[in-house]
Amino acid sequence: MIARGLLGAADIGGGPTAEQRRVIQSLATGYLGLAVDLATLEPCSPSELASVVDADDRHRVIDLVILVEFCRHPNEPAQADQAERYIDALGGEDLARVARDVQTGHRELVMADWARFGEAPVGIASVDDADLGSELRTLEHCPPGSLGRGLYDFYVDLGVPFPGEPDGGDPSLAHHDVTHVLTGYGTTPPDEVALQAMLTAASGFEHHFSSLVASLALFEAAAFDLPGFDPKEGVLDRPGAADELADAFRRGEACTGDITTVDFMARRDEQLAEIQAEFGVIPPPAR
Repeated sequence: MIARGLLGAADIGGGPTAEQRRVIQSLATGYLGLAVDLATLEPCSPSELASVVDADDRHRVIDLVILVEFCRHPNEPAQADQAERYIDALGGEDLARVARDVQTGHRELVMADWARFGEAPVGIASVDDADLGSELRTLEHCPPGSLGRGLYDFYVDLGVPFPGEPDGGDPSLAHHDVTHVLTGYGTTPPDEVALQAMLTAASGFEHHFSSLVASLALFEAAAFDLPGFDPKEGVLDRPGAADELADAFRRGEACTGDITTVDFMARRDEQLAEIQAEFGVIPPPAR
């Protein structure tokens, strides 16, 4: 029924786009675990979907509807109206406004509405931002295989300045970058979207969805303006990207806690594999 609801939420004009169908198919098989061909399913109505989704799953299903809404190109105001029929039937979600801004062509409102409705960061470890650049450089001396050494190697392999250094970006980036190290995702646009999907699922869809919306606005809709990032469109239409997204949700569901709560500076010398095991982080599939 969730897969049928996602089809229904994109059922305007000639029905879901080819990209939306690929994303829903990947979610159905790779995340929801259904052995089903989407072509055999009929869309269900908002009331039908709401009647079978319990309170614990409402956030998850609403977030998936919004995700699918972002995947319609070119923009179509009717898509926003259709998605919101399902979202409202499930209880509503403020961040749907950001997807509406995209589909209705009000891209100048995207950043403001995301800031208005988005969630403040949760579970962030405390670090003295003034000295963070030099502190991160000391991670070179952490034991091999440790979290600290993994974060140090992450920056060295990218060939970029460390957060807090000149041209290294805001020190808060380190809190984001350590989740790359913990989850194994790279920094390509599909990886960035997958990372946020995993973090959202790891919190039981209680937190981090606003970060996933930001990634979708930046890389799926090219409607976000962040320094140092090049907006893209249709990232989930790239080969393998929809499957990676679905697997990210699956990996997140397997986690036993919110990965962003790891105090990476306090735990710098601990083995990365041990921290991953503590949080139930399963390895990503070979790509």
